[in-house]
Amino acid sequence: MRVIRRCMYCEATTGELVAVARTPVGDGAGVWTSHACHTCRIGARLVPLAAHPTGSQGGLHYWPDLVPHELVARLAGLGDAPELRAVCDRLFPAVAAATSRVVAGRDRGAAVVASHAAVLSLWAAAPQEEQR
Repeated sequence: MRVIRRCMYCEATTGELVAVARTPVGDGAGVWTSHACHTCRIGARLVPLAAHPTGSQGGLHYWPDLVPHELVARLAGLGDAPELRAVCDRLFPAVAAATSRVVAGRDRGAAVVASHAAVLSLWAAAPQEEQR
């Protein structure tokens, strides 16, 4: 039996479909992997499954608002990008701490700086395509 991958948003079956989530099915014996096309990864700001932060349970992750749309588009062009996991391991906790009301002000400030540093690392990982 051949499994046809479909984009979870637009149902596309062609083009580069990248895994964006993994969900246990039924009694835990199986796993359902959700895929998204390039356009939907940009529009929904989806982080590829391979780049999810360490310890992720496989649910959908979205690029934080701190990551500009142009960068989201460049990152979507990378497809499955496991090399982004190290940056995501810094970005997601830093954004959470920067926006938390229970984190002390000084620590929130440090988290804001760490968040911006992680975004700069994302820019470096996703170079602009050369104009032809």
